[in-house]
Amino acid sequence: MVTKKILSLSWLVLFLGFPCRAFAANSGYFTTYSHHVEKGEVELMFMNDYTAPSKFRKEEGQGEYFSHMIELEYGVSGRYSTEFMIEWFEDKDKERSKFTGYRWENRYLLLEEGPLPFNVMGYVEYEDLHPETRFKMETSGWIDPPYEEAAETEEPDRERILESRLILSKDFGSTNVAFNPIFETDIKDATTAFGYSLGIIHHSGHMNHAAGKEHCSCQHDMKDCHCAHCSGTSDKCDCKMGGSIGMGFELFGGVGDSKKFDIRPSRQEHYLGPILTYHVSPRVMAHVQLAMGLSSASDNLVRLNFGYEF
Repeated sequence: MVTKKILSLSWLVLFLGFPCRAFAANSGYFTTYSHHVEKGEVELMFMNDYTAPSKFRKEEGQGEYFSHMIELEYGVSGRYSTEFMIEWFEDKDKERSKFTGYRWENRYLLLEEGPLPFNVMGYVEYEDLHPETRFKMETSGWIDPPYEEAAETEEPDRERILESRLILSKDFGSTNVAFNPIFETDIKDATTAFGYSLGIIHHSGHMNHAAGKEHCSCQHDMKDCHCAHCSGTSDKCDCKMGGSIGMGFELFGGVGDSKKFDIRPSRQEHYLGPILTYHVSPRVMAHVQLAMGLSSASDNLVRLNFGYEF
């Protein structure tokens, strides 16, 4: 019942906002993060995955399912943003749904281009999730560990994880390239699972953050203009992202943990996914990805996200 109410509310928010400026702080990626932060930006994201499970998971009795997440982001400053997320899934084969928990994420721009040829951002996220959680914000560790695991005396009712990333990101004109090493530490036993995400995306009509004088003029001359891609005109604040298209891809996966760091695709999840984004209006963005599993332990996903910027 709770899940159905959340789902209905999400679609209502999306419907009301659809006719109405959106450029996600992750630049349109699904798993990777870039360094972009805009002060004063409030953005609502509704994220949806359809998953066809791997043979490994099918043998465990898992069928096809939908997973969802609602994310609310606020740009506290030009360097710091915070986000709160809730998630749930719907198992279409077993005809059941389950609310699985929440995440609280914080990102801070540590170093802009200068001493280094790229921007460096720190990322910390607290996760309080049910062990059945299924939404793939990232992948890490092992699906089938190459070592003996200690038997649990009882099944934990919650997973409390501290996830951290080092976000390395650079804009080349209208193209962004970003790489994220991922570390997920179990607060209970301090085991850390390792992952990675690499992305590249090009936006047609996208302002050049590094050298775009229009963008700089927008930020300095029009203090009340909360638009990351303002046209920079002297008399009004016009956003330039409406109607623009972005294309790119992501490569992401897990590379073991603090017990055994290794790359063994047959025991790990690895994905490659093309991305297509479209700014329906200056405030609304939609993006889609087909994430193809590169190993026998990987699922296949169809991902569809909607973003609305207030």
